[in-house]
Amino acid sequence: MTEQPAPMDLQPLNDLEEKLARGEQPDANPVDVILSFLNNEVYIVSSDTVDGPDSQVEPLVLANSGGQPVLAVFSHPSRVSEQYLAAAPNVLGTQGAAILGNLGDQLGMVINPGAAFGFEIDPEGVANIRRDFKPSEEEPDAAPDDHQA
Repeated sequence: MTEQPAPMDLQPLNDLEEKLARGEQPDANPVDVILSFLNNEVYIVSSDTVDGPDSQVEPLVLANSGGQPVLAVFSHPSRVSEQYLAAAPNVLGTQGAAILGNLGDQLGMVINPGAAFGFEIDPEGVANIRRDFKPSEEEPDAAPDDHQA
């Protein structure tokens, strides 16, 4: 018996999960998933608590099927299963762009490990996303310049 009913696992709980669910369809655009990840709050788990703005945490890192390290990231706090909470009981929310910005060059990422809505990105994919995408508030000259005389 599981802690969480299976039908909830199949119901998108936020914009990111809606994009992840749509990502399974043939006409899906992977860019939509990446932008949603960058611009939405995602969650990591840690054995450390955040005591202040300068606090450092050690997030949960798993090994993928090839034995490579991947950072566990979750699209919603309810997607964190009991097995991960046992190892790292603190669920911390942050913007997806901040996660990618702080990943080292040797670390991949897995979104919602073991859940219906999720995927894995290897270190090269993380580097490509960092290079090619920026969160919406960092877009240069995104707003028209209305104050020219």
